[in-house]
Amino acid sequence: MDTKRNQTLEEIEENKIVSEHYQNRIMLIKKLLNTSQLATVDLCVHINISEASYYRYINFTSYMKADIFIHACLFLKQYIESNHIPYTQEEKRLIKTLDLFQSSSNSNLNSN
Repeated sequence: MDTKRNQTLEEIEENKIVSEHYQNRIMLIKKLLNTSQLATVDLCVHINISEASYYRYINFTSYMKADIFIHACLFLKQYIESNHIPYTQEEKRLIKTLDLFQSSSNSNLNSN
C-alpha cells in the first residue's frame, strides 16, 4: 500500500511558488495571443501542437513543457514587435514576474 509522506513547510511553499509560476506562464501566453490578435490555430501550427493540447494547457489539465512555452513566447514576441503592437501593462508585469533570475535578485550569482 502506498503511503503519502507529509510535506515540509518548505516543500509546501515551493509547490505554491511553482504552481503560481506555471499559472503566470499560461496567463502570459493567453494575453500575448490576445494582444497579437492571432488565432489560436496560428500559434498551435507555429509551435507544432494541437489545439486540443493548447486548451489542456490553458485549462490546467496538462502541463506545458518549458520548451513549448519558450517557443510560444518567442513567436508571439516576434510577431507583436514586428507589427509594432504595444505590450499591455499586465503583459509587462507578467514578463517581469516570470524572470526567475532578475538582476536584482541574482546578486549572489554575480558576486562569485
